Amino acid sequence: MPDNTKQPGEYDAVLGGKNPPPADGVVLGGLSGAKQRFASSDENYRFLALSQLINHRQEGWDLVIQALKDPSKRVQLAAYKLLRDISELKVKQAILEFNPYRFFECVYTIELNRNDAAIAIHPDGKTLVCCDAGGSSYEESQADASLVGGTYLYLKKWDLNTGKSLRTIKKMFSTKMNDYPKHLTFSSDAQTLAIVGSQHDNTLKTVRTEIWNLNTEQLSHFINGQPYGKRNTITTIALSSDGKILAIGNSSGNIIIWNLETKQNIYNIKGHLQSINSVAVNTDTKIIASASYDKPIKIWDLRTGSEIYRLVGHDYYKYNSNAALLAISPNGQTLISSDYHMPALMRIWNLRFYQEIYAFINNGPLRCLTFSADGKIFVSCSGGINIWHLQTQELLAQLPYDATSVAISPDGQTIVSYVGKLIQVWRVP
Repeated sequence: MPDNTKQPGEYDAVLGGKNPPPADGVVLGGLSGAKQRFASSDENYRFLALSQLINHRQEGWDLVIQALKDPSKRVQLAAYKLLRDISELKVKQAILEFNPYRFFECVYTIELNRNDAAIAIHPDGKTLVCCDAGGSSYEESQADASLVGGTYLYLKKWDLNTGKSLRTIKKMFSTKMNDYPKHLTFSSDAQTLAIVGSQHDNTLKTVRTEIWNLNTEQLSHFINGQPYGKRNTITTIALSSDGKILAIGNSSGNIIIWNLETKQNIYNIKGHLQSINSVAVNTDTKIIASASYDKPIKIWDLRTGSEIYRLVGHDYYKYNSNAALLAISPNGQTLISSDYHMPALMRIWNLRFYQEIYAFINNGPLRCLTFSADGKIFVSCSGGINIWHLQTQELLAQLPYDATSVAISPDGQTIVSYVGKLIQVWRVP
């Protein structure tokens, strides 16, 4: 009987053959074998080659970087996952030029108690925080027959990577009777929480603002404001990124500015003739932006409260519509505004020269605007979660579902959206 022990088996590769080797076969080893597989016209071979090429440092990394532009999205995504944690300069540059947002998926969801909530991501990029306005309240009768009560708040923290609950702290928004907080917002550093609502005191209804410190998990201080009424209804609030300045807009067209370090009301601005519908603060450039139903967007000096400029778009008459939302970039150089003109418009403004740079048309009114920490991307919510590149105005991706609030992790790798009772966490799976 002839000796066939050295003949190729069913799953062995033979050099010189015309057919590509099977994916699970034995091929040339080392860098040469990985390069041969990477040069294949078969997507599966290129995909398998990546995990070997990444181990061959410079020459292997160069090929994995090439794979970021592979015809196959599966290969592109695999290359991105292998490269994103490498600190080599050329790799980091390639990652910066890659658009991972088109691969974003909802990796987990969190259900809350009520529709009233605020979300933020801690600067460490590891913790998701939320204030959930509970959905339940309490009342206690006093000796004088008055009622003292409040609304339960839940300060919650989760591991951003896994969605595991880390901590839930039950607190109270100290209202009288059953009023719920009307406005909740975090500073972008996730350290300060501002809550504005109304409280009943016998027959008087007043505005109440509470400031919470998320480090100590305690109420820092509260502000009892003017009597609550049709002309003093709080319509919008905004915190500076460092949580030191609180701006409150009301239905009278006034903007109330608080220094939360000194706990002092700095000044009140009679800013507009009609109700304020959005304010934004930037402490680096010392500006406040405000929008109202009386149409012009105004820029104010944070130090003095004096008006600096009124923004006018290229198409002035079409621009005269009701501005709805404002967001200032972290460096204070760019403002994004939206309005209720139909079709709904979103505009990018240069705040150094007070000029409109670009205008978008949206499917409908925007529900939220958020910048990334580095200011390179921004997210708008209008019929979906739209991710934009600020400099090029390119729509990088559109995620399904709408949102009323969005937070972006410091590295830009995770986007958290909130609408109704649902928090959704989006990233490359």
